Amino acid sequence: MDKKEEIKLQKTQSLVPPLYYTLSKVKENELSYQYYAVRHPGAIFSIHFSDLVNTFNNLYKKVNNLQAVANICSDQDREELRSLTQNFLLLLNRYFESGYEVFLCFCPQVQKPPVEQPLFQWFEDKSYKTVIEKYFINTTRFLKRYRKILNALKHSSNQLSIFQFVNPDNQGSTLGFYLEGVDDKGVTGPLVEFHPMHDGRYTAWSYNLHFKHFYYLIYKIASEIESVVSNLCSTNNIILPSTTTALAVPNLDTLSRDAFNSLKRLDAPVFFYFPQEGDEKTKIVSLAEDNGTLIFSDTTSPERVIPKGARAVMTSRGDGFSRSWSLLYFKDDSQQG
Repeated sequence: MDKKEEIKLQKTQSLVPPLYYTLSKVKENELSYQYYAVRHPGAIFSIHFSDLVNTFNNLYKKVNNLQAVANICSDQDREELRSLTQNFLLLLNRYFESGYEVFLCFCPQVQKPPVEQPLFQWFEDKSYKTVIEKYFINTTRFLKRYRKILNALKHSSNQLSIFQFVNPDNQGSTLGFYLEGVDDKGVTGPLVEFHPMHDGRYTAWSYNLHFKHFYYLIYKIASEIESVVSNLCSTNNIILPSTTTALAVPNLDTLSRDAFNSLKRLDAPVFFYFPQEGDEKTKIVSLAEDNGTLIFSDTTSPERVIPKGARAVMTSRGDGFSRSWSLLYFKDDSQQG
């Protein structure tokens, strides 16, 4: 464990990102949000945050229920997981993109961006371009692999597939997902540009590890939006009131608390990672003693790798035409010299 990132919460016992309270200080008819025909910045954030965290919680519950038993997932279970996972990735990207709408609210009223132009491009010739660029730069190394998978899903026939290990001694399961496509030999399986080979084996991503990446991203994106808003306020001489308002969307507290509690359960030693993930750096989350600071600490967990004796379950939706498939976590020793 070598690095900590702290997020000061707006008030004790509330895990709603501080950005929400900052945006709640904007009064109706203030700033430029009506001029640019977008929602109040607090509404923009609360809609996307609520949708994203609610889907995170639903995905966690589905995975947790399936991992509690050693049963092989049914076709319906895999389809529900695939749909929930793809929807979460879509909402995560929309959550990131919503930051540009929030920034627009704090900008001077100049010529409006064309409807067909992405907002990040509209900012490129503005005097505060550098401030906006930092938002992408500071989030992209955490977000880019999910963005790339989403783009692959949108622009090709590649699809998400679900993978399952039955844990040793039938003590539950370990579930994951991967982007399935076809390689240059016509073999269907995980695309290695997203899921590199490990010890000569095809791989996937475990939910137990990636839930931690997802959770960190939810707060990292909010924190970076707030940083840009602060800079825009300084650049454009905007002074927000010092007092905050109560939560206008009361379920945000409950959603945030449920997500935190779910993630903390994943710290238990029964939640394994896939074989290649033991050395992958991730963030573990904790609350400071005063409950006023959310702390993300870098860590690797080689001891969390699924132990020997786990049974890999090969499943695929099938397409009626493919005949060659890559077997995940299977090494064909006969191919070695």
